[in-house]
Amino acid sequence: MLDFETLLTSFLFCLVLGLVLIAVAGSGQGRGLDRRERGRKRREADLAAAELFYAVQGEFHGAWQEWTAVRRQTFRAADREQHRWTLFGRAAAAEARVEALVTRLATERHLTDRERVLLGCYRQAYRTLGSCLEADLPLGVVLRRQPDGGILPADHEVWAGSQTDSMLTFTELATAVGALIAASGVVPPESHARASMRVITSDEFESPAWVPRARTALDESPSGRRG
Repeated sequence: MLDFETLLTSFLFCLVLGLVLIAVAGSGQGRGLDRRERGRKRREADLAAAELFYAVQGEFHGAWQEWTAVRRQTFRAADREQHRWTLFGRAAAAEARVEALVTRLATERHLTDRERVLLGCYRQAYRTLGSCLEADLPLGVVLRRQPDGGILPADHEVWAGSQTDSMLTFTELATAVGALIAASGVVPPESHARASMRVITSDEFESPAWVPRARTALDESPSGRRG
């Protein structure tokens, strides 16, 4: 027959073991809840990025169509200028949202070299609308600027149809960026995010350089090397 001391020792051992198991189970459950919470926040962030992207794409095409209509109509000079600068204001506001979008993707996604180039090209391509409105030109890609910064009609490629090379490239760029947003990614370390922003905001994608750079990146395999 077990003595009292042995029974007490067994009881205390079982009690401690039970407490340890409860703590381990609670810790595991807590980690599971943390993972689910992080997953929920990630999905919300992805949805917010997608909504922002669709909004700026819609604004681009809406302002483009309106500007095309304005150029076809006959207005008093003052009315036409008012239309043009109103559209320019919309384009500038949309460009600001694009800046927010690429910053979000750079800080929330572990971008590959290819993805950085695509975002940098998309950022510059989007500026096409504002540049053409400012210069009072039909939508198209600025090929060169005059020494004073001006743009002559012969110095840009008008987006006259869906098969215009630069217009087709922009359409494919938008598709690639949309696919990037739709694919949930891994949050990068700060150093990687900074490197992504340096590439994305680089002057190397200034018009018209973004067209061939984008074409090359679009033709690459999506599984590019991660920077």
